[in-house]
Amino acid sequence: MPDIKLFELGPTRSSRVRWALLEAGLEYESIGNNIDVFSSAALRKIHPLGKLPAAIIDGKPLFESGAIVTAVADLVPERALIAKPGTWSRNLHYQWMSFALSEMEAFVQSSEINTIDFVLPQDQRVPEIVEQNSMLYRRAAAVLEGVLNGTEFLVDNRFSATDIFVGYTVHWGYEDGLLNDCPNLLAYRERLVSRKHCTLEQH
Repeated sequence: MPDIKLFELGPTRSSRVRWALLEAGLEYESIGNNIDVFSSAALRKIHPLGKLPAAIIDGKPLFESGAIVTAVADLVPERALIAKPGTWSRNLHYQWMSFALSEMEAFVQSSEINTIDFVLPQDQRVPEIVEQNSMLYRRAAAVLEGVLNGTEFLVDNRFSATDIFVGYTVHWGYEDGLLNDCPNLLAYRERLVSRKHCTLEQH
């Protein structure tokens, strides 16, 4: 069994990694899981910005949830949580992760940091940007809405690490009320939430 340490906190993107580890059946040491983790010197040694998640896998540091989820899935090829490297399906995994980050998650994150005190003080926030962010998120969500018309999951029509990653971004939009016109995405989210190890609704 690999030696895995995960710096995490509840509903942050670390929940993607926690979900992947549970689906993979891998034990791990949870570090933090409270607000003090952000001031941890150990976290700063891994992630230069002191952000979550960060992990140490067999002594090697890694940050960014997409990289860690992919690495975890590759640790257990027998679980078939991700397509094999070099296959077209693996390319699709990278495609949908990149799409979720650049065309969806960037906008709900921008809305969040411009409306809450946790990241930026009030005098640095631009709440007027939220309307535009919501419009751009919905535009990208419409793309996934079409892709999920007639298929249950994003790659090879089977649950995979891709859905763990993208599902988090879809759930974020759901919590912000941005999926009201996306029945396929709402059904997709329900399929993910119904999984035994899903962490989307854990806080």
